[in-house]
Order: sequence, then structure tokens, then C-alpha cells
Amino acid sequence: MSPILSGLVPIAAAIGLGWAARRSGLMRAEFWPGVNKLAYLVLLPALLYATIARAGFSGMGTGTFLAAATVAFLAMALIAVALKPLLRASGPDFTSVFQGAVRWNGFVILALAQASLSAEQAALVAIVFAPTVPLINVLCVAALSVWGANEGQVSAGRVGFRIVTNPLIVGCALGALASVVPVLRAPLLLETAELVGRGALPLILLTIGAGLDFSAIGAKPRLLAVAVALKLIVAPAVFIAIGHMFAAPREVIVVLAAIGAAPGAASSYVLAKELGGNAELTAGHVTVTTVLTFLSLPLWIPLAGA
Repeated sequence: MSPILSGLVPIAAAIGLGWAARRSGLMRAEFWPGVNKLAYLVLLPALLYATIARAGFSGMGTGTFLAAATVAFLAMALIAVALKPLLRASGPDFTSVFQGAVRWNGFVILALAQASLSAEQAALVAIVFAPTVPLINVLCVAALSVWGANEGQVSAGRVGFRIVTNPLIVGCALGALASVVPVLRAPLLLETAELVGRGALPLILLTIGAGLDFSAIGAKPRLLAVAVALKLIVAPAVFIAIGHMFAAPREVIVVLAAIGAAPGAASSYVLAKELGGNAELTAGHVTVTTVLTFLSLPLWIPLAGA
């Protein structure tokens, strides 16, 4: 079995266990939001801080990688907008296609990187959260402001505050600062953060499984198919192509391919509900891409590394 498949099997199993635990009633529905909040506010920031702080970025082309990833996300946003006239979809429906094209579930890729990629590649996956979390939030909120059902009711100040205080951005910023400030890499700090962070990915994968909604797959099947194709076929091809445009090393292009082929993020469902998107279509997209990503990643990652 290839290293990628070996890394994906336990990730898929953890997601499946989360779905089974919720579906069977073993864990009540009110249990999962608390687990997700703990992982998001405490465990994941600790993991990102420790991973980035320990990383040695020399020779891995960090600047090139971050520039290529940023351009690739912007390219996916432009592709989605360019397709809008052809889709003949309502504004709220289109926002779900847009979010499906742009948002990615970095936690699945971070888990894969920790299991199957090098330490430097795992660090790149961690550090890419810093520029892309605010960028993607701004893009998606802008799309929902223009085409969502709550058009014109989005507060720019509220969005800005959310971005600045996002725990993932804070964790990335502290890790990046620690990589150049030795006192922030004190063994006690790093070992504590690593211990706390070890629980992040298993819990997040379980909550991803618990949030899968197969009943939503029937909503707008044509638009769902377009959104899934954008995420799992177009996006990885775009990320790989832009990596080559930036003359990125092969190891970096592999990371870009993994990011491009990542499933949709559950946070897009929350945003759709809050800002007037089609939440059911978004839920269907997250569910389908989460399942199919375990077929797309083993294809795209070896192709990127060839």
C-alpha cells in the first residue's frame, strides 16, 4: 500500500467512526458542538503553533509556496464567478457553488501530512492557514454579501474582528514568531503545545464524520455536481499548474495538490446559514467531497510528485 493510502485509511476510519457514533446515538447531538469548540479554540491552535515553531523552512521555498497557494485560491474564486452566467442559478445557490470552489478542509490535509508527508511539508500545510483563512473568509463573505439572501446586511467590522481573532490565525502567528524568537521555542512551551495538540486532529476528524449529512445530497444535483467537480477536479489541477508557474520544488507542488484536492469545509455551512446562502446545498457538497476526496487525493498527489 502506498504511503498516501496508508495515511488516508485511518483518516477515513476516524471520520466513519464519528458518523457512526452520531448516527447510532452513542454520542448525543449536543455533545459534538462542545468537542468541535474545544478543538477549534484550544487544541488546533496549539498544534499549529508547535508544528510551525519547530519547522525548518530553509530549502522548502516557503515564500513561493504561500504566494502560489494565495494565487491559486484567487484563481478558483475567479473561475467560479466566470461560471455564474452559465449556471443559471439563484444568488443563494451560486454562493454555495462559490464556497464549494474556494473553501477547503485543511484539517484532513493536515492529518494526512502528519501521517504521510515530510515534517517540512506538514509545516507548510500548517503555515498556509495564516494567509488563506482571512483571504478565503473575505472572498466568501463578499460573495454572500453580493448574492446571498441577506444581501447588504453583512457588517464589515464584524467580519474583520472574526478574522483578527480567529484562533487558527493566532496559532499560526505565534508559531511563525516562535520560529525567529528563541524564547518562544522554550522546550516547556513546545512540549506542552505538542501534548495538547495531539488530541486536535482525532477529535476534528470525528466531528467531521458526525457532521456528514447524506440527506442533503439530493438538493440541486446539477449544481452540486458542478461544485464537487470544481473542488475535486478543477482545483487540484489549478493548484498544480500555478505551482509550476511559480517554479516551485516538487515537494511543494505535492502540498499544493493536496490542498487543491481537499474536501469542502463544514464552516461553509455555518456561513451559508448566517449570511443567506443555500445551506442544504452546501451541506451536500461538504458530505460528497469528504467521501470522494479519499479517491481524488491518491490520484492527484502522485501526479503532482511525478
